Amino acid sequence: MAKLKLKLDGGFMDRLQRVASIGGYSSPEEFVLHVLEREMDKLDPRRGESEEAIKKKLEGLGYIS
Repeated sequence: MAKLKLKLDGGFMDRLQRVASIGGYSSPEEFVLHVLEREMDKLDPRRGESEEAIKKKLEGLGYIS
């Protein structure tokens, strides 16, 4: 299993821990993994959307230009 390290400021980490706990997750890591999986499922081209459609969505959300 590959690992990814992220640097988060203290305020964000406090909020992440609070939200994960409120949501019933066993850890902030479990919460982050769930959110990432959900978002990836929306954008994964193997789920029927073309890469072009994904790019247009990301542009519309302001993530890419």
